[in-house]
Amino acid sequence: MRKTLMLVLVVFAAGVPLAVTQVATAQESKLSEKQTGQVIKRFPKSAETKTYEADSEITTSGKRGRPLLGVQRWDMFSGKGATQQQELGYLPGKQGFLKDSQWHDRASFFCRLIKDVDWIEHPANAGPLWFNHPFSQQLLQETMDQELRYACNAGIDFFVYHGPARKLYANGWELRNNFDCHLSSKIPEAKKLNFTWALYAHRAIRYTRSKVATMMDETIEYITMPNWQTVMDGRPLIVVYHPERFRAALQVAQGKEHMTGAGFVEYIRTRVDAAGLKPPYIVGCMEPRDSFMHAETLKEEGYDAFMDYEGAYGGAVAKRDEAPTYASATEEILKTCEQEYLNRGLPFLPPCPSMHYRWPHAFDRKGQAIEELHHCQWPREGDLEARVEAVLDFVASHPEDCEAQTVIMYSWNEHSGGGGICPTMGKSPEYEPETQWLDEVAEALAAWKYPPKDKPKDVEKKR
Repeated sequence: MRKTLMLVLVVFAAGVPLAVTQVATAQESKLSEKQTGQVIKRFPKSAETKTYEADSEITTSGKRGRPLLGVQRWDMFSGKGATQQQELGYLPGKQGFLKDSQWHDRASFFCRLIKDVDWIEHPANAGPLWFNHPFSQQLLQETMDQELRYACNAGIDFFVYHGPARKLYANGWELRNNFDCHLSSKIPEAKKLNFTWALYAHRAIRYTRSKVATMMDETIEYITMPNWQTVMDGRPLIVVYHPERFRAALQVAQGKEHMTGAGFVEYIRTRVDAAGLKPPYIVGCMEPRDSFMHAETLKEEGYDAFMDYEGAYGGAVAKRDEAPTYASATEEILKTCEQEYLNRGLPFLPPCPSMHYRWPHAFDRKGQAIEELHHCQWPREGDLEARVEAVLDFVASHPEDCEAQTVIMYSWNEHSGGGGICPTMGKSPEYEPETQWLDEVAEALAAWKYPPKDKPKDVEKKR
């Protein structure tokens, strides 16, 4: 049996009430009648519908016939936080990573050139790229709904969101805005696409036992939602981002606020158990790579598995496009998994970076361009599809070391940081979104089959 997955570019109807998220503020702008009309044009109807023939074979356990694929999100494109100055350069004052015209094809599909945004009175010093300034919650919700459609229709299983607990850092550097839109979305895809919310050890938050409790109070609210991602027959998947930072902060906390790394992990388990859920599957996530070097410590502290945030193996410090090819980097990723990840005494989620090409960030602290940067070459057509297939094959072929049968890819939307499969801005004036990299992921997921030597039933017992 086969089913068809469709990536459809939709036209939004004017006047449809949209969900307002938990964090709408008094500063939010309301869309004028003219702006609403322009928003409708943001997602033009595709000239043709893209379809993906996906194997929908269901195993005897009722699970789908492939490992799960989640994708990391780092949400800097809501219109607030890092959007205007750091990323787009629409407002002056920071790096403006995508401001230069050579990087405009890396801007997300909802961005526009200001020459085509005539319903906004732009500042005199505005940069060439625009999105959601002044800020509109309605516009953010519409764009996030479209992201959910894209991801769900491509076959992605879940998003991994990042950001601190709101009671610990009120606006969370605005990293939480898209997550809130996922939770408040009314479209069917928002329920079909699962999520996790990583426990985030930012240095600005000096964690103590009390702060960990506050973080878990909020986290439990999310874990008990029906579309929090689970693995291995219903165990909630919890990613701990920077476990070494949690450990360092908690070890120096005084008196009753002190916790060990093992105590931190045990506390998470206790809270999830108290909520009436199955034992959580807790993964220590190291940034950017080499998590295998920490496997012994993570095992001692009680983690179930380890993973890299990015996992960009196979690159080199070199001048632009003189680094190893993307295909050779894929080979190095698999070689690293074989030689370094296996037999560490702790299961893992293998790395699967979509790209490793940080050239929009190629500046020193004084803002001067640098000539050499660690990277691998930009993927050629078919390279990303081949990488996804290869990593899924690796997972299926190692059902004990990869017991969760899950891959978390870097990343959905780190467009300036070197890895993003979210569709990007098309050419003016049509702005037909560019979907090549998401298409390749979708094709890989749709076509993937268990390697002949593997027995899906054995793997599925662990799902």
